[in-house]
Amino acid sequence: MDISPYDAIVVGSGATGGIAALTLAEQGIKVLVIEAGPQVKRDEASNHEPKSTLKRLSGLITKKNANQCQHPGYWKNNPDLYSNELKHPYDFPKKKPFLWTQGKQFGGRSLTWGGITLRLSSEDFHPAKKDGFGPNWPISYEEISPHYDFIENFCGIYGRKDDIKEVPNGKYIGEIPLTENENVFGSKVKSKLNYPFIQSRGFDRNSSVKEKNWPKSSSLGSSFKKALDTGNVQIISNYLVESFEINKITELASKLTIVNLENGYKEVLDCDLILLCASTISTLRILLNSEYKSNSSGFKDNSGKLGKYLMDHISICRFFSVPKAKNSDKSLDNPPDLSGAGSFFIPFGSNLPEIDDINFHRGYGIWGAIDRLGIPKFLQKDVNKSIGFLIAHGEVLPREKNSVSLSRKTDEWGIPIPYIEFEWSENELNMAKHMEKTIQRSVKAANGKIKNIDELMNIPLGSLFTKNLIALSDSPPPPGYYIHEVGGAPMGLNEENSVVDKFNRLWRCKNVLVLDGACWPTSSWQSPTLTMMALSRRACLNIKKT
Repeated sequence: MDISPYDAIVVGSGATGGIAALTLAEQGIKVLVIEAGPQVKRDEASNHEPKSTLKRLSGLITKKNANQCQHPGYWKNNPDLYSNELKHPYDFPKKKPFLWTQGKQFGGRSLTWGGITLRLSSEDFHPAKKDGFGPNWPISYEEISPHYDFIENFCGIYGRKDDIKEVPNGKYIGEIPLTENENVFGSKVKSKLNYPFIQSRGFDRNSSVKEKNWPKSSSLGSSFKKALDTGNVQIISNYLVESFEINKITELASKLTIVNLENGYKEVLDCDLILLCASTISTLRILLNSEYKSNSSGFKDNSGKLGKYLMDHISICRFFSVPKAKNSDKSLDNPPDLSGAGSFFIPFGSNLPEIDDINFHRGYGIWGAIDRLGIPKFLQKDVNKSIGFLIAHGEVLPREKNSVSLSRKTDEWGIPIPYIEFEWSENELNMAKHMEKTIQRSVKAANGKIKNIDELMNIPLGSLFTKNLIALSDSPPPPGYYIHEVGGAPMGLNEENSVVDKFNRLWRCKNVLVLDGACWPTSSWQSPTLTMMALSRRACLNIKKT
């Protein structure tokens, strides 16, 4: 293995890994990035039909993508960007399914990221001040805001300043127009129901779109690309990180064990600084394998919270039809593709409409779009109607029983696999009922009707493929489905109640930083990736000061 001298190791090359590598490299720090997957070419990452559909069906039949195929993104993106679950397994109780989406390649899951970039609000960083449940973050909105600014300016985010406190304004380069039917929908839910309605904020496309260059929603088209251009970053591919060991005198990490996925050989790297950006569950797996309970040379977690308090967003999805607006067939300057910015939000947060009694803590928002699904007219059952969807996703409370631990089972390289135990509580299920009623009211206000997808489209053999899809069921999909998993190594103000400090460092192993979603003490309701990236930059800028 040909590696040049390095000062820091970044594990993972996705959204947070790209920002970490860039931030360190621009300070003159030599960075080695370890990626568990291969390098992919731009054209290989795009969606190619009908080839991609055949691959998806193969992934379903062979169970290579048995869990990941339940997510709609799997049917939109190139299925090669979803990891082989037979090679990278995980375990869960039979009665408590968890759907874990993995992306092991250069760029990680940033290649399949939907690209929504909503900021968390001041209230989201200190939610317990309002309802008394669970922890607050050890940082404030004011501390993270400059890093939001940087990420938005650097990436080129689209959006509109709507002056809604639940989703603070950001730095935007312009707007992507709503479709005519989305404008009509928004005006009706605002006028009839007094619901907030905003243009979504984010990127104009993701890697499924066939283009020459990587989109900026991917780390390969933004942060990681620029990091490599500094000359201070190198990357090795197809290496899985197993664990790190500490020097018992200094209590600092000194060795990192990695395994070559092509030949199974294990190697040990010296390290002065480790930044974990492998995605929440993969990072927790590394931490659990490195903790003294499973590794005699491991670090100590004095909080007892490592692997516990895992969270994801609970969600409800409904398709609907509305009468076509007068100008809805008029072409837009930008084609109405579905994207992070090409969509809309009803951003309630905890300022929820009072439908019956609100018998749950925290809040949610509703993401939606109309006329952006790319459905050919010949497949639509009623060409005089427009097809849309609404997806409500809400905050999940941190609960000790929702956890990641190490299974007795191992992968083919002898590394214990994650065992994920997670189920919705009464709080989340009550929230889902409220979501359902809010969606029904919204569609009714727009003179629309909620329908099953096979009522909206003529799908050949459709019932064979749609009858078992979780997204189309009446009940909330199981945890993991929304791919917003966070928690398990929460940050806090002291080592008795948290795994990492306010700058993402392990309390008893200060040269290991947890920069992805694992460090979150609460989940909020917004899409988390923008905040993960901002936290990563903040923590890496602090490294130079210490």
